[in-house]
Amino acid sequence: MVISRFADSRKHPFGVALLVAIATLALIPRLAHAAPDLALQMTVNTPVPAAGQPVEFTVTVGNVGVDAATGVVVTNRLPPELAVPTGMAVFPSVGAYDTATGTWTLGSLAAGASATLVIPAIVAVTPQPPCSVNLAFTSNSLDTRTSNNRAVAAVRRSATDRCVDLATRVEPGFIFGCVTTNEVGSALIVVNNGPDDATNVFVDLSETPSLAPNLRLTGPTGTSCSGTRCSVALLAVGARLTLNATSDSFRNQSSQSHTIGMAASSADTDYATSNNQDTASETLPAVSKKCSSIGADEGWGGAGAGCFIATAAFGSPLEPHVLALRQFRDRYLQRTELGRAFIRFYYRHSPPLAAAIAQHALLRFLVRMLLTPLVLAIAFPLQTATLLALMVVLLCGWRLRAVPR
Repeated sequence: MVISRFADSRKHPFGVALLVAIATLALIPRLAHAAPDLALQMTVNTPVPAAGQPVEFTVTVGNVGVDAATGVVVTNRLPPELAVPTGMAVFPSVGAYDTATGTWTLGSLAAGASATLVIPAIVAVTPQPPCSVNLAFTSNSLDTRTSNNRAVAAVRRSATDRCVDLATRVEPGFIFGCVTTNEVGSALIVVNNGPDDATNVFVDLSETPSLAPNLRLTGPTGTSCSGTRCSVALLAVGARLTLNATSDSFRNQSSQSHTIGMAASSADTDYATSNNQDTASETLPAVSKKCSSIGADEGWGGAGAGCFIATAAFGSPLEPHVLALRQFRDRYLQRTELGRAFIRFYYRHSPPLAAAIAQHALLRFLVRMLLTPLVLAIAFPLQTATLLALMVVLLCGWRLRAVPR
């Protein structure tokens, strides 16, 4: 009865807007988590088998999203040192498994449903390696949460062997202060993809050519850094370590190419060393008194071009808000003519304003307050759009209520 009274827009126009707002709020969880979400898990029944003893890997794929997944395929091919024992076979609870390609084809998987794949295996090489790691992965065009699309389990030579996979990435470098000086900075990221925690992890920094003075690494609490090396006692499975590579300010009279490199290592067995190293290159512009004379239009598209105002406000080119704005620039603005025109205008006129902001605490605070909603909109576009729609509905309801009858 209350709803029917509210629904009479002639008597309660604001009630209609309120009902729409309530419906919009009810849809937020659905909008935020719509689409399928495939999650993989893997276990091995005997992590340290005796010589010649078969083991069983069990791969479980579940759809933890709210919508059904179609065309589900999981890839799980045993590593070369493992083989399916003679007389035994792989057993999928749903779909079919191709032993030659390691492809498990499931078809559709309803929301909340799961399926398992049991793979018998035996160590087929002598001597047995410290780690024999089985990797399964999946993907789906509608599954936007990829962090749970991968699973690993390992057979170990002994109970003391540990198996890790250190994956590295150098974020694009940053050129600070185009007016009078350059300052090189990068974010170095290390992730442990498991299956075991990594101990005594070392990260080493390099540059080519040797150009930036006092190039050094710094890290969060728990890391030990000295010069171009950092170490951490433990990097848990799935953990992410972010280090900052920075230099003192310097002046170069001509444009130069500069490459930052990183390498990660551990005291444990890293079974996939191809991703232990990474590099990122940038072009350092010649320093001048005016940004227009160092090719600011030329530098906007490179990884080293900086967000001057955001950097001045947040205090560091590696601050998360600044990184989010730079990623938005690279992924979206630079792909359209209008976006490129804005970037050119920004790099031509923003440095003097950024210099003024950097010198006044109140200005830095005000700019941070102005930029934070923009960063949130970039990071959470769906939630932001929903909130804006809700605000429009409430405003319309308020205006309807204010109209005299």
